[in-house]
Amino acid sequence: MTRDTLDAKVLRLSIGELVGQFERFLNNEGSGPAMYPWATRFVLGFPLPSWQRPLCWTAEQKTRFIESIWAGVDIGSYLVNEAWEYQEDSRGASVYREFSEVLLDGQQRLTAIEDYLLGKIAVPDDSGTPRLWTDLPQVERRRFCQMTFAKACIQSWDEQLLRKVYDLRAFGGTAHTEDQRAS
Repeated sequence: MTRDTLDAKVLRLSIGELVGQFERFLNNEGSGPAMYPWATRFVLGFPLPSWQRPLCWTAEQKTRFIESIWAGVDIGSYLVNEAWEYQEDSRGASVYREFSEVLLDGQQRLTAIEDYLLGKIAVPDDSGTPRLWTDLPQVERRRFCQMTFAKACIQSWDEQLLRKVYDLRAFGGTAHTEDQRAS
């Protein structure tokens, strides 16, 4: 049988920690896009590897995911390469080495959260009224930020291993069809 060579760790984190990271990223507080010159796409401040698939969730899928968070449903985990290291770029500035902090799994779910925070999608409240993040009172925002979203972490600079992990997470199951929906 295959041996565990990844030494993956799973941390119970709050969505608020993702929100804080995203705010720091947007404000370029030491981890803005310029620190990852090799990355062309980001989600919630995480760089995406070049081989990460494009976004494919619809607004409806994103909304359902956010509704799941509000309902307290277990939303699984996202997977990040926790390895990070500085190197000098061609101008002598310190930047992160390629594959530092890349998001390996969870792009669709984290993009749903990002779009919600940025007001790109509205989610129905208890009365069915679509509400943007900015419409919510502070107490509701805090409640959302206190919800758990587990973070799985590995540490590796081996691109082939990172690609293998990506494939294992992304292609391990069979997609459901609409007629298999339970509700």
